[in-house]
Amino acid sequence: MEYLGDSKPVNLKVPLVSVCVATFQHFKFIEKCLQSILQQKTSFDYEILIGEDVSTDGTRELCIHYAEKYPDFIRLFLRDSQEKKSRKGKWIGKFNHLGLYGAARGKYVCFCDGDDHWVNENKLQLQVNALEAYPEASICITNTWIEGDKTGYPPGLPDRFTVFSTQEMKRKNYLGHISSWMVRNEMKVFLANPVLKRSSFMDMLVFTFYRMRGCTIYLPEVTSCYVLNPSGIYRSNTSKQNHLHMIRINWLLFYYLHKDPVHFLRSLGYQLKRYLANN
Repeated sequence: MEYLGDSKPVNLKVPLVSVCVATFQHFKFIEKCLQSILQQKTSFDYEILIGEDVSTDGTRELCIHYAEKYPDFIRLFLRDSQEKKSRKGKWIGKFNHLGLYGAARGKYVCFCDGDDHWVNENKLQLQVNALEAYPEASICITNTWIEGDKTGYPPGLPDRFTVFSTQEMKRKNYLGHISSWMVRNEMKVFLANPVLKRSSFMDMLVFTFYRMRGCTIYLPEVTSCYVLNPSGIYRSNTSKQNHLHMIRINWLLFYYLHKDPVHFLRSLGYQLKRYLANN
């Protein structure tokens, strides 16, 4: 249920962009995240959708405070513990993410988990301009600063503005970081794919779906910061668990999305080598 109902000022807007903020146990990070989104300078309306997934560290109370302070921007969804499911003793947050995707009303959708934040006040405007200029594109990616990483930036990014065709992106499972992405709102189609019942990690599913739908735009500006949070779902797993997950998700991406056996076998070989080298 949407906190404060559906007649707030933000609900009366027609947003061009919906920003999805999924958060759980992010007390140390969530204020910086929300402030960075609220500080965006745009020529259009946008909405911030927060999915608070039953945190116990004060995150929930901070989200309520922000929703009450900024009813012209924020739509807050307070999840119930009965909505959550666990796998091997760990809570699964994918239903929180999927709920936000389904509630997004904008022509475009962005993502910023509660432990990440944006570092460029023009992020939304830059990406909207790019996607409006290239109607054949389905996703726009920028550079990302990785806080706590020696290299500082995601691998494999070009150093200049680039528009990749679907053919050029055919063998890619991921590019950049999800906190930098803006996609066209085709969430109804995405949410109907049965792959979502099989995996709890959204990033690679979202990326593969969208890089198949149209061209991929890359902007070299650094607009987001990915924080290497040790409590995050990926970094809290063991190396073995993560490698096994990647092997499994490669199969799911092949079976439900890209249907490319060559890409599947190459990805599988790469992941098996990493698994054997690290376990």
